[in-house]
Amino acid sequence: MNPFFNPLFLCRVLKWYLEDPHTLRRMNNEELRRFQNTSFKTMLSYAYTVPLYREKYKAVGIHPHDVRGLEDIKKLPCITKEDLRRNFPTRVVPPSFQTRSAIVAATSGTTGRSLSLYSDLSTVIRSMLGFRRALLAHDIPWQKTKMSLLLDLSENSFENEYFLQSILSTIRQVIPLRQIQILDIQRSPNDLIEQINHFEPEVILGYPFVIIQLATLMTRGYGEKIAPKWIGTSGAVFDRYSRLLVEEAFHADLFDIYAATESGIIAFECEEGRYHVCSDLVFLECLKDCNNAPSGHPGSLTVTRLYGRGTPLIRYQGIDDVVTVSPNGCGCGLVGDILEGIHGRESQSIVLPDGNMALVSVFEQCIGKVLYEMKANKIKRIQIVQNRIDAIELRILFDNHFRDAGCPAEETLSLIHHALQERLGTQLEIKLIEVERFDEKAPYVLSTVDRTRIFEKNYLV
Repeated sequence: MNPFFNPLFLCRVLKWYLEDPHTLRRMNNEELRRFQNTSFKTMLSYAYTVPLYREKYKAVGIHPHDVRGLEDIKKLPCITKEDLRRNFPTRVVPPSFQTRSAIVAATSGTTGRSLSLYSDLSTVIRSMLGFRRALLAHDIPWQKTKMSLLLDLSENSFENEYFLQSILSTIRQVIPLRQIQILDIQRSPNDLIEQINHFEPEVILGYPFVIIQLATLMTRGYGEKIAPKWIGTSGAVFDRYSRLLVEEAFHADLFDIYAATESGIIAFECEEGRYHVCSDLVFLECLKDCNNAPSGHPGSLTVTRLYGRGTPLIRYQGIDDVVTVSPNGCGCGLVGDILEGIHGRESQSIVLPDGNMALVSVFEQCIGKVLYEMKANKIKRIQIVQNRIDAIELRILFDNHFRDAGCPAEETLSLIHHALQERLGTQLEIKLIEVERFDEKAPYVLSTVDRTRIFEKNYLV
């Protein structure tokens, strides 16, 4: 039976639908903190029924009754991606959880191996409603607006399992959604832009690398009927120069949504361009050497999800991102934490001779600036290889269609080399080589440098 035909389930969903978008505007900071503490203690009690968490907490002699609230969260051990992977499927949910009827979604595997997690439909709906906040923050009436969604529809992906198979397939039995166009990012950029051109959406939502590909085609005269008012992105680091390229190509307002398969939505950009954490849905810790990073300084992200059933997330470190929490507020009226920057995955960083760790954002900014200035997004992919602490090799795959756009490829490599050398220092030997192809599963960073000797982490972002 369609769960939306169940009056109790439908009433609960309607309550979330009406209340959720306004939560961060309705509460003040004190009310938000009380709400967070209540939700946290509920989730902690739930996690204690999960074998993995129960075993972890017993090992350090901690019980939920010993934790008064979020002020005591550091008493709890952290959970890693490997913890969840090793204990899946039977030990990551309570014994009473019905895994046969559960929703299973898997991470992309870009940090190594894929990770699978359990959810139920109500948890997925809560997560998806969080994305609606971003639309409303930009005054986008989603029910009446034509939207093109560029999704990863591969098997067990977040979008396929959570959105397409779970929510849309259920809602479509009740409400027709003719204003939504769903396209698979596995299709070629030319095919995507042709389909979008025919649909003429007011909003385009997708991964940054796909949006950049479309923007490049737009600058070459494709998609003459594409004129969205808004462009939304999610799923990867988006440097400011690539953003400028997209905004100029589409002549549209651009906003980003920060989310992960494991946690759902984490933060979204408001109209003022600030990343507002969905602080009623997730509690974030920004850590440096196991302590809170000073406000305004980068640290490794630890996430606690404050809702849901299935696999709980309490002090989860597997998202692997380095972020900076802003010391300043925002004039848009939303309460909760604000992220000043999202810099990329710690595991996809390189170690510099001075001991600093250079994040993906450093490379994206340097390369993005060079490409923006020549108005040619000609690079399809890069890989950074580090086998010595004083040397890296940057492998670059050009898009054959635009290889010599703006200037010859050899000159592009020279400009990128200069930008990186200036940013990373002359003590680091940087070699750039052009490659003809990459294996689909080739990692972004390939490093054999021993990181265990880095006792104090300092991030270059």
